[in-house]
Parts: sequence; C-alpha cells; structure tokens
Amino acid sequence: MTIQQCIYALEIHNTGSFSEAARKLFVAQSSLSNSIRSLEDELGIKIFERSKNGAVLSVDGAEFIRYAQEIVSKNDFVINRYKSPKTGSRLFVSTQHYDFIADAFCRLVIDNCDEEYSMSLQEKETYEVIRDVEIAYSDVGIIAIRDEDFEIMNRYLQDKEISFYPILKVAPHVFLRKEHPLSNTPCLRYEMLNHYPYLSYEQGAHKDSWFTEEMISGDFANKHIVISDRATLMNLLLKTDAYTVGTGIMPSALNEGKIISIPLESNDRYSVGYITRDDRRTTPLLEKFICAIMEFGNTIDSQSNQR
Repeated sequence: MTIQQCIYALEIHNTGSFSEAARKLFVAQSSLSNSIRSLEDELGIKIFERSKNGAVLSVDGAEFIRYAQEIVSKNDFVINRYKSPKTGSRLFVSTQHYDFIADAFCRLVIDNCDEEYSMSLQEKETYEVIRDVEIAYSDVGIIAIRDEDFEIMNRYLQDKEISFYPILKVAPHVFLRKEHPLSNTPCLRYEMLNHYPYLSYEQGAHKDSWFTEEMISGDFANKHIVISDRATLMNLLLKTDAYTVGTGIMPSALNEGKIISIPLESNDRYSVGYITRDDRRTTPLLEKFICAIMEFGNTIDSQSNQR
C-alpha cells in the first residue's frame, strides 16, 4: 500500500466516480482502476462497489477510508512541517480553548512579522492536546489540571514522558454576558446558576474528571449544553443567558468587553500550564512562545495580588 493509493481512494470516495477522480488527479482512468484493484488485492478486501451510477464504499471500504484519511493527513503534516524556510522557524501548538493563549500567539506573530516561519495553533480536546505532544505532532501543549486531579494527571503524563510546567494557578470564575441577570453579582454560588444553561467543551470518549477542561462538572446543572469550539461558546454567551466556568482570563480585545467574569464561591483551584515531551528539542520560536505565555501568567498573577 502506498500514500498515492490512499490519495486515489479518497478522491474516488469524494467524487463518487472513477472517471471524475481520474480527471481531477490528472491520471488515466485505467491507471487509477489498476492501482485500486492492486490495493484491494493486497488488502484482501473490496473497497468500492462499482455500478453504472458510479462508485460507492463497501462495508470494508468505509472502514478503510477512515484509515486512509488519517494516513494522508499525517503524511501532509510531515511534509508541511519540514517545509519551513529555516531551522528553528517552526512552531506547532495544541491547546485547550483559552483566549489568552490565542492572544499570546497573536503577539508572537506580530513580534516576528519580519521573519519567515511556519506556525500552527489548534484548539482541541484535552486528550488530543496530550496526544499531539506525545507523538511529536505539536511542540507544546496547553492544559489545565485541577488540584484534586493533579497527582493522577501527572502520573499519566510521566508515563508518556511528558512534563507539565505551570504558568499560573487560578480559582474558578463564571463567564457570562455583560447584560446577564447575574452580571452585577460580586460573587456567585452554584445554586444561583441552576436556572441558566451551562456550557462545557466536548471531550469525546475521554470523560474522566482529569480530562475535563472546565473546573466543574456539568452534573450539577439543570441545563447543560456541550459544544466543541470557542466560536460557538462565544455566540451562546453573547446571545443567551448561558454561562461557562473557567480561568477568569479573557482579553477584552477579543470580546470588546461584552463578556465578563465573576468569581465563583469555591475552594477548588487549578493550574494552567504547558506540556512538552522530555526529549523535545527547543527552538527559538518555542522559547519565544513559552516566554510570551509565562509573561502573561506573571501579569495575571500580579493583577490578582493587587486585588
């Protein structure tokens, strides 16, 4: 099996036709058909059911195509990763959904506007952030660990030869819109939130407490909405009486002051930090990014102490 055969199979699946796939790939239809037939013989399965109406995936083909998508995606990633103009000008970041990380990343882009580079910032589920760092897909990951889960998460990371470096420790804050009925409350309690929709990020199959991005579980909430991206969260916060619980850090430049944070009465604390593989080679961009987020953390700590 080759990468090219996977690409061929994906294009046939996308177009639903051998002839259309051959046209888009600029190859002879006979070559495309022979390549797929050879792949099917090698794997011992039938990938496509051919008919006058085109080509559709068989049961085995539907399973194979998922693997093919992952193979081609990883291949593209490796190629793009090493296309950087010069050594040390690459930075790939995986993070939980934090506005201040996006803000720090923006500052890095601005500070390096005269440089050549290849950078990526991807917001993902907690497990995927850790997985990206483990397989060296990303140079660094950003996660938060609740105090009560720190020991078990630290062991989990150590088993994968990953280290956690804290940026700041925070107490839980409620994020809600400026016009929310509770917006003028100086400190909120859990029971005060029961009438409003609680927003939390999807964690896929990994629902253990130590993978939860928010500081509280959705079990207590009478109304619970699970979302997967920050844009949806922002829209719901801005347009409804929904709320979420997080660090209390949200740069006003990103929401124009329309979202506010209010302390939540709780003894819980959690640490936001970055993770890297123990054998990860440091690059200039990685060092600059870590400095940017550490400076941000120091600024937040200083503001908290002043209050």
